[in-house]
Amino acid sequence: MALAVGLLAAYSFSATASWQGTWNYYNEEGALVGQWTAGCGEQDGSWGVKTSNRSFTQGCAVDM
Repeated sequence: MALAVGLLAAYSFSATASWQGTWNYYNEEGALVGQWTAGCGEQDGSWGVKTSNRSFTQGCAVDM
């Protein structure tokens, strides 16, 4: 399921320039360990570790 959501997000990003958002990645204890932001111009980028425990937030609010 998570892979399908990720593929859909990747497809949506390539299909429309208005897509923007941030994936937040968490460790087993629930602490934020990484982020990936796309579609937000200068805020685009990533840091940390990508895990299977993640959430998506649409928009350009990031904590990078």
